[in-house]
Amino acid sequence: MLGVCVCAGALLAGCGRGGVAAPDVAGPTVGPATSEPSAAEVFTACSPPGIVDHDPIESLAILASESTVVIAGDIDRIQPGRDTTYSAPNQTSTTGSAVIVVRDVTVVAGKLDPAADASVYIEFGSGSPEQCTRTVPPGTAIVAYLEPAWDGARSYVDEYLDPTSVYTEIEEPGAGRPAGQPLYQAAALEGLVWQLPGSADVIWPLHLGTGPGSIREALPDGTLAGP
Repeated sequence: MLGVCVCAGALLAGCGRGGVAAPDVAGPTVGPATSEPSAAEVFTACSPPGIVDHDPIESLAILASESTVVIAGDIDRIQPGRDTTYSAPNQTSTTGSAVIVVRDVTVVAGKLDPAADASVYIEFGSGSPEQCTRTVPPGTAIVAYLEPAWDGARSYVDEYLDPTSVYTEIEEPGAGRPAGQPLYQAAALEGLVWQLPGSADVIWPLHLGTGPGSIREALPDGTLAGP
């Protein structure tokens, strides 16, 4: 059963600012060094390739208001996701993705798809899905600002004056999670946040990096919106 902490009227911009009890996601207790990976190692293993140019969000509260649902929970596992194919006249390439399986889910704002079971499935473009799967330990805390993932249908790009010559598509749109389960993606680069058990650092795996703090401050009433 999913825990729920929902604002009146579903998703509101000021959801986390007051009057609603925050979920118990204070972040892992910092303990002695272990053989577990560091935050920097997890970021290196999981972050998408390349560099992005993006406009930082105005606030976490605003990001929450623009998201379909905001959740907190623990990562059960990360598994290989769907493959996206890019096709052009003289070029075809395929990029992989990973899917985060989140357990012990608390809905902080908004609503999950009614078809969702006890787990939530989040797709993200990892540079090395297999390495990411091996690196992230179960029990890693997560806060995620989500929207529905792309359905994978062929999407044409108008290049070379021929609108059907360049396209992207996912050949197995249902891959990466059980049949019938909804698939989500982060609503912004700042919208996917992790904290390893026992770590004093927070991870933004979508390009942004790592920094000190508690994942509790990445909830809509917090101010931790990046390293």
